[in-house]
Amino acid sequence: MKKWTIITIFVLLFSILPISPVVQHTEAASTQYVQAINDILLRDAPKQTANTILNIKSNSKVIVHSKNKNWAFVEYNGKKGYILASTLTTKKPKAIAKSPIITTGLMPKVNRSYTYEPSFEGLEKTTYYASKNEAISNSIELLQSDYIGFTYIEKFNELTFGVAYSDVFFFTLSYPIKEKATLLDTDYGYDGSMTTTKVFVESTSATLLTKAGTFNNVVILAYPNGTKLYFAKDYGIIRITDFEDKIVTELVSVD
Repeated sequence: MKKWTIITIFVLLFSILPISPVVQHTEAASTQYVQAINDILLRDAPKQTANTILNIKSNSKVIVHSKNKNWAFVEYNGKKGYILASTLTTKKPKAIAKSPIITTGLMPKVNRSYTYEPSFEGLEKTTYYASKNEAISNSIELLQSDYIGFTYIEKFNELTFGVAYSDVFFFTLSYPIKEKATLLDTDYGYDGSMTTTKVFVESTSATLLTKAGTFNNVVILAYPNGTKLYFAKDYGIIRITDFEDKIVTELVSVD
C-alpha cells in the first residue's frame, strides 16, 4: 500500500506543477547582419504565418541566439523573435557614402579655357576663357571675345548664370542643393516680376564621362519640361540635355 501511495503522490504533483519548457536556444550569442533587398520581418514564431513583431532593415546588426537551416532566433532593438536564417551574414556591410550637399563651388575656375560643342549659342565649337569679373562680387566670366559671353554669379544662397554685361539670366538656382530634393529656379522679369520653377535634384553624386574627361559628384538638375543641367565642381555647366535626352551643350575640353 505504501508503494501505491508514493506513486499516487507523484502523479498528483505532476498534474499540479507546471512542466518546464524545453530550452531551445542554448548556442552562444553572436553578432550578425541582415542582408536582403527588402525589410525582413521579425516574427514571434519560426513560421511564415506567425505574427510580425517589427521590421528589420537590410544591413542592420542583430544578436543571433540560435540558428538552424531555416530559421534564426535573434534579438533586435530589445525585441526577440525569428527571421529567415538565409538573410543573415557575418560579413559587416560597407558603409554607404552619403551624397554631398552642395552649397558652393559650381562655377568654373579662372585662367582656364573651356571649350563646348555644341556650345551655348549653337552647334559650332566655341572656346571661352574664364576670368574674374571685378565689377561683381564672386562672379566669373566666360568670354569668347571682349564683352561677349556669359557670367556666373555665386552668392551664399544662390547660383546665377546669364549673358555677360546684360540683364539676361538663364537661371538663378537656390542653395543648398540636396540629392532627391527640389530647389527653386527664380526668373526675374524686366518689369520686376518674379516667377519660380521647382527643379528636381536627380543627383549630387553621379559620375559622368564626357569628351573633357570623367567627372565625379556631378549635380544633375531635372526641369519639369525634361531639360537637364549637369554641373561639376570648379567647372560649372558640363552638359545640357533636352526633353529627349539629346545633348544640346557639352564641355569637350579644358586648357
